[in-house]
Amino acid sequence: MKKKYLLLSFVIVGVLTMMNTTKVVSKIAFTPPGYCGDPTTGLTCATSGCHGGSAQTITAQALTFKIGVDTNSLVTFDSTFKYAPHQTYFIYFDVTAHAYAYGFQMTALTANQNMAGAFAIVSPTTTKLSPGSPSYIGHKVANPNTHSWKFTWTAPATDSGAVTFYYAFNPGDSANFVALTAGSNIFAGTTTIHPSTGAGIEDISTKISDLRVYPNPVNGAFGLSFDLLKSAEASALIYTIDGKICRQLFNENLSGGNFNRNYNIASLPTGIYLVKLNIDGATITKKIVKE
Repeated sequence: MKKKYLLLSFVIVGVLTMMNTTKVVSKIAFTPPGYCGDPTTGLTCATSGCHGGSAQTITAQALTFKIGVDTNSLVTFDSTFKYAPHQTYFIYFDVTAHAYAYGFQMTALTANQNMAGAFAIVSPTTTKLSPGSPSYIGHKVANPNTHSWKFTWTAPATDSGAVTFYYAFNPGDSANFVALTAGSNIFAGTTTIHPSTGAGIEDISTKISDLRVYPNPVNGAFGLSFDLLKSAEASALIYTIDGKICRQLFNENLSGGNFNRNYNIASLPTGIYLVKLNIDGATITKKIVKE
């Protein structure tokens, strides 16, 4: 009889352990879309049922937020930054508040609350993008080892006016994640940026037209073509998706007219790359897939 009770006790403990493990996973997995404080829902992870408490104001000690056309030219992401239509930017989001585990979510909306531009994942092991519109980018699994995320945002193809980034993040302490209590240090904030009007990054559409990168995806060589409206200093680089330069395509003075050249990248590993074109200081980045 004692053996039966002992066996039953082990079974009950095992079931409770499995239930507890399931709860832990649900606590730290990817946040459902719509919990970054944006107007579409007004919710954050502090009010979503994942965590309790109210969202706190972000301080410089809690977050490092940067943006740039490549990882070598990142600047503080604040209201002074100007975006150029159709430009791809790297975004670096680093939760600097000390914690046991970390998570975040973000979206970008126009003044009419439509999705502004598009996010893209740099590291699929740490970051996840929700489908639909608006789309939300966030942590894949909150954990003690990942407190910073790098991804890209491509600005709208045309001037869409003010774009507001809504974001929330959670530096959670050990008790919140192990004991499953409903607290955590929830932060929420916004950053609104405006299109360039001659200052900052210049719109490259004033210098070129009919830009094409083809074929895409590519196995061996791809073509780069555009119409240059007037003579200019021009260069092009290929970057890895995490912002590292892997090849310079050209760097020279070009006469106005049609530019059309082929570049062989058969030796590059399979993956996603960025082709960055610079014309007299104005830049544009195109994504290309190497198969």
